Amino acid sequence: MNSQLYTAASGLSVEQRRLDLIANNLANLSTTGYRAERLFSVTYEAADQRVAARVRAANASVATAGTYSMPGGPTRQTGRALDVSLEDGHFLAVETPGGRSYRRGGSLRLTDKGVLVDTTGHPVLNTEGQPFENLDPATRITREGSVVSGTGVRGSLLVVRDPQGVLQRTGDSLLSARGRGDALETTSGENVEPGWLEASGTEPLRELVRLIQSQRAFESYQKLISMTMNEVNRRAVNDLAG
Repeated sequence: MNSQLYTAASGLSVEQRRLDLIANNLANLSTTGYRAERLFSVTYEAADQRVAARVRAANASVATAGTYSMPGGPTRQTGRALDVSLEDGHFLAVETPGGRSYRRGGSLRLTDKGVLVDTTGHPVLNTEGQPFENLDPATRITREGSVVSGTGVRGSLLVVRDPQGVLQRTGDSLLSARGRGDALETTSGENVEPGWLEASGTEPLRELVRLIQSQRAFESYQKLISMTMNEVNRRAVNDLAG
C-alpha cells in the first residue's frame, strides 16, 4: 500500500480532532470561566539519516502531541450575590453523577430546596466535601469563600489548585482529577471575588480563522487520500489485466 495513504490518514485524524476543539470553543462563547483549547501536533519521520529526505517525508506521519488551554477572558461585575470570580489557577468543586468534578465558572444559584448548584445543576461542595443545603434566598458569598445564609456562615466553598496539572476536561466545562484528587491543593483565604464573573476566553474572530485553516488542511488530506486510492486502484487493475 502507498505510504502516502497513511501519512494523509494520520493528518486527517489530527485535523478532525482540531476541528472538534474549535467547534467546542465556539459553542462556549458565552460560558463563564471557559478557556479555549488549542491542539498541537508533531510530524514523525524516519530517524535514519541515511534514508533520503524525500523518502523520509513520504513516509512521515502526523500525530496529536497534546492540548493546552488559553488564558481566561476578562472579568465583569454582575452584582449578584452568588456570582464568584476565581483567582487564576483555582477551581470550584462540584458533585456530579460520575463523582467529584471541578470547574472555573462561578455563576451559582439556589434550587427550590435551597441547594447551591452550578449552571448545570451540580451541587457545589463545601470544605467538608458536602453540598450546601437549606439555604435561604438571601444567601451570599464572601471574599473568603464563606457561604452566609440566615443567621450565620454555613460553610466555605471547596476551592482547589492543580499544581501538578492532573485535571482533564470531561465535558460541560467540567474537569476531573481521574483518581488523582490527592494531587490537588485545597486553598483558603481571599481567592474568590463575589459579584464578579470571568467571561469566556474564546475569541470569535480568531476561532473562525482557525476553523477555516483547519478545514482547508482537512480537505487537502482528503484530496491526497482520494488521489492515492485512485492510483492504487489503477495499479491493481493494470496488474490484474496484465
